[in-house]
Amino acid sequence: MTELVKNIVVIIALIGMVFVSGCTDTVETSDPVSADNVFLDIAPVTIKEFHEQDISVVVTNNATKAIESVTVSDLVPLTLTGTASVNIAGKEDTAESTILNAKVSAPAFDTDVNGSSMTISYLSGADEEGAPIERTKTIPVNVTLLPDVKLQFLGFVEDMDSLRTTSSESWELEAGENATISFSVKNHGQSTVPAETLRVVADVDNKLIADQASMNISQAMARSGTSYTKGMQIPVKEDAPNGETDVYVRLLYDGHIIDEQKLVLKVKL
Repeated sequence: MTELVKNIVVIIALIGMVFVSGCTDTVETSDPVSADNVFLDIAPVTIKEFHEQDISVVVTNNATKAIESVTVSDLVPLTLTGTASVNIAGKEDTAESTILNAKVSAPAFDTDVNGSSMTISYLSGADEEGAPIERTKTIPVNVTLLPDVKLQFLGFVEDMDSLRTTSSESWELEAGENATISFSVKNHGQSTVPAETLRVVADVDNKLIADQASMNISQAMARSGTSYTKGMQIPVKEDAPNGETDVYVRLLYDGHIIDEQKLVLKVKL
């Protein structure tokens, strides 16, 4: 009886080994989707220093296999503060595309943006243990960092000798006269803004009344610094029609609008 029990134990052990061996043999590996078959499209990122901003990336899977858990894993020199995760099926007749959203924050305004790039990661295929394989894809990105500056004390005044007087958001004058705008600029950021890098443009909406005026800010501004009080004049046309128009005063850096405020100019008979 004891010998019979031993034989049964041996047989059970052999059967168990066969099952284990069979299970091991069923693990199949598969190659991941190559990064060459994953295409990324992202618009240029323009952001003020230390501000946070949403970004969107179009991810296209040009392979017949799916890619999963697709996330943004890096965006140099910005800091990644959040990312969605998407799955993208493999293509049948056409490649599958999905929008991937993420959130980033900017470093100091004077950070070097040369070599800016974005990296996404995704899971695809399986290794010898059946676990999904992680792959990455990196592309260059056009990143522009803006200073955190704003217009202050903006408004119309009587003339260029009255720049430090109380200003008004609206002003009334006769055709042929000059409208005088007073303002200054304040640096709300942490980095020094170099001289001659900021430009203020006063753009009159109704070109039959007047055109535009502009000037550069000639002072550098350190943290919490301000420019001198500035003034510029907009000549109202001799044949300007009676009525009013909006005047958009914009603060620009390298062609990018950093701040914008609106005034109202009125022409009387």
